[in-house]
Amino acid sequence: MMRRSEVPFAAGYLTYYMAFGVFMPYWSAHLTHLGFAATSIGAVLAIFNTVRIGSPLVGGWLVDRARERKHVLVGGAVLATLTAAWAGVARSPVAIGVSIVLYSLAFTSILPAFDAVVLDRLGANRSHYGRLRLWGSIGFVLIVLGLGAVIARLGDGVIPIALVGGHVLAVLAFLCLPKVGGHGPRDAAHGGFLRALADGPTRVLLFVAFLQITSFGAFNGFYTIFLRHYGYDDRLISLFWSIGVVSEIVLFWLSPRLLARVALDRLLAVSIGLSVLRWAVMAAFPDSVWLNALAQVSHAACFGLFQACTVMIAARFAPPGGAGRAQALLAAAGAGAGGIVGSLIAGYLYEHMGPPAAFFGGTVFALGALLVIRWPSFVARL
Repeated sequence: MMRRSEVPFAAGYLTYYMAFGVFMPYWSAHLTHLGFAATSIGAVLAIFNTVRIGSPLVGGWLVDRARERKHVLVGGAVLATLTAAWAGVARSPVAIGVSIVLYSLAFTSILPAFDAVVLDRLGANRSHYGRLRLWGSIGFVLIVLGLGAVIARLGDGVIPIALVGGHVLAVLAFLCLPKVGGHGPRDAAHGGFLRALADGPTRVLLFVAFLQITSFGAFNGFYTIFLRHYGYDDRLISLFWSIGVVSEIVLFWLSPRLLARVALDRLLAVSIGLSVLRWAVMAAFPDSVWLNALAQVSHAACFGLFQACTVMIAARFAPPGGAGRAQALLAAAGAGAGGIVGSLIAGYLYEHMGPPAAFFGGTVFALGALLVIRWPSFVARL
């Protein structure tokens, strides 16, 4: 059972991922509605992810040095709301590009900082991270299901409104957090953090995160329009998104026992191995409703298990006072660098070689991550 003191943190994940549940599945549909081609959509998503390389480091640095961490989270949420509103009304390519830069800077700096705060709050009970993080998945599935039905009735024009609404809720949730004291500037352990970054197993973790999230490029950027291409209606598309997130919720609920009983390197291997299979199945059998549904069930392992394991590993590798930056580096390597490479490659493959090719490309990157994860020094540190 969740403790009363943990409810505000669960609400933070719930509302943050409600906003993300608008952007990730539906922003490409919004850009299609505005007349953007697949390559242009890939470029916009690449802009979002380019900023995502550096923005988590900003959030991580601020939360490591702040004496009151809540201010960092609230400030980021307010800026995300304002820039989301601009991105929603922008129409020219230049305005959309600039607004997405600022939106990504604000939005993607929040989560690594929040993860660090939550892990610090949990202390010795870090394996219970998934029990709080699952509320993010609940928020995601609620907005995906609800917005899918609204879009089917009212059209893609409601997507920017929903995005701003999700961010307003996130601001309110972070305002309700208790005071969260930080380490302060003197305890930020800058030298220790740089030494940790130079450590071989740390670099392996970052490279694995990069390859795995790169494999998600076609899914994150083109899954909705991929399904539309093969004749699926918006209600079924929202159901597919929801299947993936519901399975992720179950995984996060079970994660404390799983993380306590099975070695992290084995769990990572299962997660990445299922990703190889998932992208190959989606590319080879796009017309199969049941295989697409089954592929979405595997999202629990491909994303949920992968995130739970890598967040735990990053916390282990972080020096004292460097927890925020450790999570930020993980986000920068994965969602940032992996996101930009994945979206660019997926956009090119989707437009020039066809939708299945974009998902076959993901198979190649996931296979690379599976090979790297067996690096001896990395396994030994776990």
